[in-house]
Amino acid sequence: MKKQNYLLSVVFIVLLACNSNPSADSAPAPSSGDSATAPDMTPLTDPADSVRTNTATVDSTATAAPPEVDKNEKRYSNNKGEIITAVYHSSGDMGVAELKIKGESVKLMKGEKENGATIYTNGKLTWKVKADEASLEKDNVVSVYKEVKQGGAGD
Repeated sequence: MKKQNYLLSVVFIVLLACNSNPSADSAPAPSSGDSATAPDMTPLTDPADSVRTNTATVDSTATAAPPEVDKNEKRYSNNKGEIITAVYHSSGDMGVAELKIKGESVKLMKGEKENGATIYTNGKLTWKVKADEASLEKDNVVSVYKEVKQGGAGD
């Protein structure tokens, strides 16, 4: 019992010592946000030091611009006169062909090369491009297209 009283006394004395610490009472508390009234040991910084510059490219609608990609647009025509516009996007190892077929836009992912032809597919459509010729495969039907050179129609 005496041991418990002794321990309780020690705890009480420690608490009193902490509460009556003269150095804690004499140091003024820094005000929030005003670095001019901070204690001498606090380094003063310019507000610009803590401002981070936004490096994103923003257009007039305040939306970030998409990352730059290589674009290569080509037009193809088949023997029926149907036109497909293909825009090729390449970003590192990734490649996408965006085809405009009869007013609809379809995106295809670049796959492996086959017999010198670059293949783009989405599982339903397959677009194979080799030199100035391309073929579109849909539902096991293949249509052949020739690139339309600027200023003229295809062969």
